[in-house]
Amino acid sequence: MKALGLGVLTGVLVATVAASLVFALTDQPQARALYVDEPSGQAAAPRKTQATEDPTTDKADFAGRVAGGLVALSIRGGKAVGYFCDGRREVWMSGDARDNRATLTGTEDGETLMTAELGDDDATGDLVLGEAAFRFTAPVVERPSGLYRATEQVRGASVVGGWIVLPGGRQVGAVRFGDAEQPAPRLVPGRDVRIGGVTLEPEPVDAFIEELTHG
Repeated sequence: MKALGLGVLTGVLVATVAASLVFALTDQPQARALYVDEPSGQAAAPRKTQATEDPTTDKADFAGRVAGGLVALSIRGGKAVGYFCDGRREVWMSGDARDNRATLTGTEDGETLMTAELGDDDATGDLVLGEAAFRFTAPVVERPSGLYRATEQVRGASVVGGWIVLPGGRQVGAVRFGDAEQPAPRLVPGRDVRIGGVTLEPEPVDAFIEELTHG
């Protein structure tokens, strides 16, 4: 009987030890998993969320008055092109538009800077021309108002014309023959312009923005 009792006791002890080992092995990964996101008792790091979509308008045209002349700004798919002209001086600008803000620099002089906050009804910002800076507000415009540009090659020289047309008919423009500039003839949108024996074909922004923003 003693031998039988000892055998039963031994069997119970073996079963108990085996059950303890099984429980320990199956429970261990769960215990480790509690500390994967919170090592050493620290709070879990916030998980990255998907970036929000840029709210900047995909297409918009603005034009208004500044510094005795006119300024225009056009946005197309994150790219921006701008133009200032007072009939004597003209400057083309290009840059980017992100987070409802446009930043442009002069395409040739490197000294012109335009920054603007883009709203639903207008663009408000600053225009830096050399050492002078001006504040401007340019309302949204629709064709035939807005910005136009024409280019041509004449006897190896580049001819570039620019125009800004405001609602109501007011406009300003200039044509550059090589290094010489002169006021542009009045533009009738959709028609050619002739100046100095050269015929120019002014085009709206969609036709030239890729060229000025380097594609």
